[in-house]
Amino acid sequence: MEFENLDNKAINDDSSEENSLDLREQVEKYLRHWKWFVIAILISFLYTFYNLNFTRSSYEAESTIKIKNENSGDKSALSAFEDMGIMSGASKDNIDDEIEVLKSKTLVSEVIKSLKLNIQFYTDKNGLSNFLDNNLGFNTEYYETENYEKPPLHLNFFINDSVLYQTESQFLIRVDSDTQYTFSTTDKSVVKKHSFGEKITTNFGDLIVLPNVDFKEANLIGKNILVSITPVSILTNNYREGLNIEPKSEFSNVLSLSVVASHKRKAEDFLDELVERYNLRAIRLKEELSKSTSEFVSERLQKISEELADVDEDVESVKSKYGVSSAASSAGLNMQAAKQIEQEKNQTSTQLDQIKQIKEIVATKGENEMIPSVGITDPNVANSVAKYNELLVAKQTRLKGGSTEKNPIVVALDDQLKSLESAINKGLQSAENSTKIALDAYNQQYNIAQSRIFGAPIQETQIRDVTRKQQTKEALFLYLLQKREETAITLGVADPNAKIIDKAESKPNRVAPKKKMAFIFALLIGLLIPFSILYLRDILDSKIHTREDIEKILSIPIIGDIPKLEGKKMRYLIKKEDHSSIAEAFRILRTNLSFILPKTGDNNDGKVVFITSSIAHEGKSLVSTNLATALSFAKKKTLILGLDIRAPKIEPYLGVRSKLGVTNFIVNSDISPNDILVSAPDNPNLDIISSGDLAPNPAELLMNARIKELFDFAKENYEYVIVDTAAFSMVTDTLLLSKFADAFIYVIRANYLDKRMLKYIKFLYKEKRLPNMALLLNGVDQKKTYGYGYGYGYGTTFENSQKKWWQFGKS
Repeated sequence: MEFENLDNKAINDDSSEENSLDLREQVEKYLRHWKWFVIAILISFLYTFYNLNFTRSSYEAESTIKIKNENSGDKSALSAFEDMGIMSGASKDNIDDEIEVLKSKTLVSEVIKSLKLNIQFYTDKNGLSNFLDNNLGFNTEYYETENYEKPPLHLNFFINDSVLYQTESQFLIRVDSDTQYTFSTTDKSVVKKHSFGEKITTNFGDLIVLPNVDFKEANLIGKNILVSITPVSILTNNYREGLNIEPKSEFSNVLSLSVVASHKRKAEDFLDELVERYNLRAIRLKEELSKSTSEFVSERLQKISEELADVDEDVESVKSKYGVSSAASSAGLNMQAAKQIEQEKNQTSTQLDQIKQIKEIVATKGENEMIPSVGITDPNVANSVAKYNELLVAKQTRLKGGSTEKNPIVVALDDQLKSLESAINKGLQSAENSTKIALDAYNQQYNIAQSRIFGAPIQETQIRDVTRKQQTKEALFLYLLQKREETAITLGVADPNAKIIDKAESKPNRVAPKKKMAFIFALLIGLLIPFSILYLRDILDSKIHTREDIEKILSIPIIGDIPKLEGKKMRYLIKKEDHSSIAEAFRILRTNLSFILPKTGDNNDGKVVFITSSIAHEGKSLVSTNLATALSFAKKKTLILGLDIRAPKIEPYLGVRSKLGVTNFIVNSDISPNDILVSAPDNPNLDIISSGDLAPNPAELLMNARIKELFDFAKENYEYVIVDTAAFSMVTDTLLLSKFADAFIYVIRANYLDKRMLKYIKFLYKEKRLPNMALLLNGVDQKKTYGYGYGYGYGTTFENSQKKWWQFGKS
């Protein structure tokens, strides 16, 4: 049990160590490119520094207002119309709608025009702008100080305001003296001297420039003033983006307003003017509504007054005719009942008259005129009229807030208004019918009561009839007269819709640009860009680079790795006193070779080692020649055999040339192995047999029986036979000869072979097509590998080959 625990602990330790190494590998993979990270960060910092120097500061101001709500106790003078059904929905103003009105383009543009924010004056040229313009020939003309509170100039334009509000232009005014100035465009295409007060012509129209401050006191003589004119539409969009309006809580009528502007005082003035304009608009809408109602009441009073005058004449005529001043009342209960029925009849007649008048108003009213609910007793019709007026007010508010007739909300309101108008007409018709029925019933009851009054004088009946008419008209006249007075009072006391709780006040520190955050962001961008490029490169890269790339896919033993040749060297052959990294790598390979060769016991035959690869140009010949040379330096009798008869390359590496080779030996039985042997120069332990002349049928030649004879000779006379063969995946030559091999060294070139080729190598190893197969990684970039590496040794050659960390550009 203790051993199992120890084993588990060892496995966990190995796993954690591997994770630590993987993390370190990933980090160091990017740290190798630290120069690019430094360059990217530097460029990002320079770009940020440039932008910060050409970005004007922004400041934020805040204000708090309360939107009046009649339901919560802020009674408006317009509440006098509630019993008329005209303003019954005014207390239901939606806070969201009011926020939209405050942020509407129309209202914001009115504020901009009122404060003349479309014209800006700048002085004090930026230091970086001054350096770039004066020393490097740039034309930035960037002035950073905005003179909002005390504009140095006053401009009188000779163009219409509508044209000015669409104008976009920038020009410079250089103050030469108290009376003279120089006008120039920012690109210096126009430069003219003028006197203050003189009418000048510009590309957008004529204007007069007047001083607005004492230039000497303001220290502006000899300095430029940048005048910037911006279209109101652009400023409107900019201010709306920087304007934030939110309720303090979910159901609160208190709104918090904030805006961002280029000057503290400008931000404060904008918010104060916005609230002022909003209140003026609300008052104007209420006054228009009150005026419309007053005109309606006055018209009705005029008509009722004329009708009342006619009734008064009738009363006077009847009384004069019969010589009485008042109608005598009949005796008994019948007379009292008749009087009561008559009162009910009068009221019903008045209601019928009012309903007819309202029907006439509905039929003849304009599209945007309201419907009064005076005298409507039917609660359904009264509610419909109230809702109609409420929706009409909402529509007018939307239209005045900048919306058009095609706005989806306005279209929806129109549909609702039409539906309500239809419902009102039906309700009025129904009320008229029911009132007529009631009136007919009262008439019948009245006639019965009259018939019971036997012997009543005829004059009494006539007087009562005209008196009844007179009372009806007087009651309606007094009612309308009272409402006209209430309307007049409202017109005089229309109050604002928003109450200021906190006037606009700007924050002491600017809100943009935030330099610290900008440089932090620049640092992140400087790190992210090269990281992303390297990461994408790694994702898209399908090449093998390190030993770890192989070990992740294959479980084949790796016998060693050969460093990449320095510079543009295509060939390399180690020397006896060579302490370079590549020489040490081949010495290690020579040592490791014994671990893959089979044990032969008492057999003294030489060991045959095949060198092959997947595709051409992976370094088979480099490995073959240098491995053979390394073995010979160890005083091992070594033969290098060139069996890549399609593309032989060993002779250039070894600096020898032979007229005869393997192909000549195979086709000519008179040639013996000794005839094709060549000794390496200055190396008595190394012999070479080259491939010989190029043959048209290499596969057939390698199947010849003389190949076995050649291998038998080599094994009898040499301790090691290093065979340089053809690329495995391209031709069958190597597979035909594999039976003669004691071991295979499969060369994989780093940064060259595609990872997908490893599946083919895995297949060869799994199917045991190649005996004692081991992998050799060639062309390894030492800067991209980990561990101790090679190159340890003594002497000046090694010491001079080591570069300091700052000498990354030297070779």
